[in-house]
Amino acid sequence: MTPSMKRAVVGHDPQSAVFFLQIPKSVICSSLFAIKSFCSSSSSSYSCRSLSETPPLQTLLKSGFIPTLKSLNHFLIFLSRNHRFESVLHFFSQMNSNGINGNSRTQCIVARALLYEKRLEEAENFVAQMEKHGVFPKKWLLDSLIRGLCTDGRDPEKAFYLLQNCLRNRGISPSSLNFSLLIHSFSSQGKMDRAIEVMESMTNGNVRYVMNNFICSSVVSGFCKIGKPELALRFYENAGKIGAFRPNVVTYTALVSALCKEGKIQEVSDLLCRMEKEGVVLDAIFYSSWICGYLSEGILMEAFRKHKLMVENGIKPDTVSYTILIDGFSKEGDVEKAVGFLNEMEKDGLKPNLVTYTAVMRGLCKRGKLEEAFNVFRKVEDLGFKVDEITYSTLIDGLCRIGDFDQVFCLLEEMENRGIKTGIVTYNTLINGLCKAGRTLEADEISKSIFADNVTYSTLLHGYIEENNLAGILETKRRLEEAEVCMDIVMCNVLIKALFMTGAMEEAYMIFKGLPDMGLQPDSVTFCVMIDGCCKVGRLSEALEIFDAYRTTSLASGVVCYYCILCGLCQNGMVDMAIKVFFELIEKALVPDRGIYMMLIRSTFKERNATGVLKFLNAIEFLNTGIHNMVCADAIHFLCKRGYFESALDVYMVLRRKGSSITDKCYNVILKELFAKGDTLFTPGILNSYIKEYGLSKLSIYEILICYLCKKDVSKALRFLEKIEEKHIYISIPITMIETLIKKGKILDAYNIIVEARGSQIVFDVFTYNKVVDRLCKGGFLRRALDLCLIMKKKGITPTIVTYNSVLNGLCQQGCLVEAFRLFNSLEEINVVPTDITYSTLIVALCKEGFLLDAKKLFERMILNGFTPNSRVYNSLIDGYCKFGSMDESLKLLLDLERGIIKPDAFTISALINGYCRNGDMEGALGFFYEYKRKGISPDFLGFIYLMKGLCTKGRMEEARSILREMLQTQSVMELINRMGSEIKAESIAHVLVLLCEQGRIQEAITVLNEVGNSVTSKPLTSSHATDLDVGLYMVGKIDGLVESHENFIEESLFYDFHDQYSIIASLYSKGEIQKADKIAKEMLSNLEKSC
Repeated sequence: MTPSMKRAVVGHDPQSAVFFLQIPKSVICSSLFAIKSFCSSSSSSYSCRSLSETPPLQTLLKSGFIPTLKSLNHFLIFLSRNHRFESVLHFFSQMNSNGINGNSRTQCIVARALLYEKRLEEAENFVAQMEKHGVFPKKWLLDSLIRGLCTDGRDPEKAFYLLQNCLRNRGISPSSLNFSLLIHSFSSQGKMDRAIEVMESMTNGNVRYVMNNFICSSVVSGFCKIGKPELALRFYENAGKIGAFRPNVVTYTALVSALCKEGKIQEVSDLLCRMEKEGVVLDAIFYSSWICGYLSEGILMEAFRKHKLMVENGIKPDTVSYTILIDGFSKEGDVEKAVGFLNEMEKDGLKPNLVTYTAVMRGLCKRGKLEEAFNVFRKVEDLGFKVDEITYSTLIDGLCRIGDFDQVFCLLEEMENRGIKTGIVTYNTLINGLCKAGRTLEADEISKSIFADNVTYSTLLHGYIEENNLAGILETKRRLEEAEVCMDIVMCNVLIKALFMTGAMEEAYMIFKGLPDMGLQPDSVTFCVMIDGCCKVGRLSEALEIFDAYRTTSLASGVVCYYCILCGLCQNGMVDMAIKVFFELIEKALVPDRGIYMMLIRSTFKERNATGVLKFLNAIEFLNTGIHNMVCADAIHFLCKRGYFESALDVYMVLRRKGSSITDKCYNVILKELFAKGDTLFTPGILNSYIKEYGLSKLSIYEILICYLCKKDVSKALRFLEKIEEKHIYISIPITMIETLIKKGKILDAYNIIVEARGSQIVFDVFTYNKVVDRLCKGGFLRRALDLCLIMKKKGITPTIVTYNSVLNGLCQQGCLVEAFRLFNSLEEINVVPTDITYSTLIVALCKEGFLLDAKKLFERMILNGFTPNSRVYNSLIDGYCKFGSMDESLKLLLDLERGIIKPDAFTISALINGYCRNGDMEGALGFFYEYKRKGISPDFLGFIYLMKGLCTKGRMEEARSILREMLQTQSVMELINRMGSEIKAESIAHVLVLLCEQGRIQEAITVLNEVGNSVTSKPLTSSHATDLDVGLYMVGKIDGLVESHENFIEESLFYDFHDQYSIIASLYSKGEIQKADKIAKEMLSNLEKSC
């Protein structure tokens, strides 16, 4: 053998050289010949199953060299040790072609070569053939095959089958490494049932391998991956009890992930103490998992502290650590901190990756900063990153949030042009955006063009539920069933809710019962949906059964399901059972939220009134003091709002007797109610307790003190304001205080508070100012009203048309028509548009003063500007023309009125009857009366009086008597007469009028009616001009309007207020001042005679 040949052979491995020199010469020659042929063809690709060339071994055999099987095996071993596995397979193929059968050793070498070449399927078949020929592979070969199938082949199912075959049929125990690899493979794929099965095979029977850290970490991570961290924690606890392993940092990191997913972040601190005792060194991955847990719970500051702690402990954050922080803060919307971490990351010399930048874009999109998000997107492209579907999906989600779907479709087109495949994630994002925008039908159409998954159908169902589209729900359900989608628990929950909406309660119940058959377990949302659905359809017994099932699960640690069943019980009037469920909630140490106990308070009040609420509060005295006080405070507020102040006061007294702390809110509500009632008995004591408990530390106390002083003496309140302002304490004067003063008629006190307390923070809105201005104008304090308008402007509050209408009304009331019209004409200059009330106020004022031509012009201008005059405007004009004898104009206006949407009323008929009577045209008056009586419209109280007096003046007493009968049969008039009779505490006026009518004493009847009319006209709120604030009162109380437009007639009649006179006479008699009472009575009778 030449030196060059020797170097060629032994160059790879010196030990192989020794082995080579020990081979016989004939074998060496044949081997060298084979090596030479292999070297020439080693670069070409071939298969051991089909060879195109004539095998070199055949030539060797023809030359007379006949190597032994032992020599061939030595040569195969030589090739194998030099990692020439392809050559091994090639040479073995030549052996088979030349009829040379190898032995068990040959087959093991070939099987090993197949494994190293990762031709696992062929290796599996080859081993099977060996067994058929009675050659049983060795343990190392089977171990290698199992390991290869598990890792390289990524087919743990085949590997597990082979492992079980080894255990059951061959009596071979594979190595512990294979068990570990199988458990890891199954866990990585989320097949935890198979992982546990492998573990049982590993620990049971004759094997009994000990669990190690690798196995424990794999199982814990696997349970976390499939969304069952509670099982991960249970497994760790059981493994720890056995004491079979000692966790390392990898295991602990998996545990941290499980605890965080379960929301048990605080327990990580205990785990950390244990790690420190065991001397486990923490790394960046451990801290990253811990930080991720805090971020998932939304506890941003604690996540930031843990990051700081990691740095302080000398652990340098890596790109993943920073990306987790950036992603967490971005998801919570704190994009500023996310960008800050990005800058810090770059300063530390770490390069952000595409995931990092996508997280920043997500945060910007969530905050609606789409322009900045697109700037980051362009920066990513400039840096040379190849953007993917997730990046685009993030931007699409941001655009969907603001409803810019045109830009969304542009991005989808851009993805297609770039060759980026639009996957289900992107389509689901688009479908979700369309559904949230109320465009579920469009989303549905898009879903038909893709391979929809669970999320797609769940989103569509949820969209149709929100839109209450039953047809859409049923169609989506049909598509879902046809697609045979494997449902997850989220989808089942949405589908159950949809079925309840469509009335398919039985089908919803079947899905709920069939969850275990689908390999699913109901979560708290499932129970809530079922309980809520059953309660809403009135099937409370089923709801209670489901609730009982919920109570036996590990899920019964939240209050949501309790809230659902409580809602159902309360809605069905089962308050006693609801209270028992509430007690159970407390016994489980679950803290009820405000919604739960307020629902119980409302339901108890509905069923048993305030007494029931008090009993409920007494029954829950055992509660934690803080919770009990909170419930009582809300109960006090509730009872006060419902008008049961005495009961609220009882609750307050119970709290005081117990020595419980009363909330600030509670004091405020009680004192406001006491102020509203004008109480002087309880107010000082409760106010004193409030100040003792809270001192003068709260501005609300100052506000209440101001209210209290205003009730007693406004001047004292103003002095108190000056004193606290000297101490630089500025309070907001409550609007309710001003409103209370207005209601009590103390408009000047309200005005003084606003004007003189200028140093305080008077935060009144324009509506409050309008109220005060209006009341000042109606009270005749026009100058003060104008001063208040100036104050409004100084405070930056622009008077509205409502303000100007009030001032116009005040000017008209005081006869300042010139000033009123100046103000009216200036409205256009200050860009204030008059309303129909503006025109109505001025028209009514002009009619009252007799300026009918001006009123008619303004009326025409009102119509020209697009306003429709109301009945008050028509009635004022008709009444004005009638009083001046212009019946033709009045009748024209009546005709216009009847043509429009406004119909004549009792006031209109009375005004026209008055006009006919004034002109002495009693035939016209009677004809008009009967014409509109046939139309179902009768005159009002004064209209009947006008007609009767007119007939009496003409001596037509029988006709007047007939009209009196008509009046006594008119319901609205009789109600007015009876009301006036009850107020003056006289005998039945209606009875007296009937008697007078039967006796034909019409004059006396008219005298009595005049007295009733006098009582009507003396009532407050008889202003002849309404503003925006009075429109409602006017439309409801037409009696006031009736009197207002007949003011002239009333003045001519010289009516006296019988009610007031009677009250004075009765008061004098009760005091024993009989002479004064007689004198006033005589004067009253004298005036009555004159009026007749």
